[in-house]
Amino acid sequence: MRDHFANPRNVGVLENPDCTGNAKNEADGDHVQLHFRLNDKTIADVKMKVMGCVAAIAATSLFTELIHGKTIDEAGEINKETLVEQLGGLPEQKIRCSLTCLEAFRNAFSRE
Repeated sequence: MRDHFANPRNVGVLENPDCTGNAKNEADGDHVQLHFRLNDKTIADVKMKVMGCVAAIAATSLFTELIHGKTIDEAGEINKETLVEQLGGLPEQKIRCSLTCLEAFRNAFSRE
């Protein structure tokens, strides 16, 4: 988890993205914005902007790596357990922070 926090991947904004998803964790104040470029239904590129705690930043960074090159449906199968496991675990009170990226993803593709 430390590496994804200290060296987050895919930071930034895509110019003219195919879609964008936003989510805010009201309880903790974490905010995630994901920008997607698609090739048919495959995620060709993804960029992130995150304002939040270590767990939110690390989980979103990891999530962008996990979904790159996957179809929207495949990316949608990534869940809380996958993120927590691949981050090496999270304190119980920080798990909800890691879910903000999943909500931003769902918000980006809920219109499809």
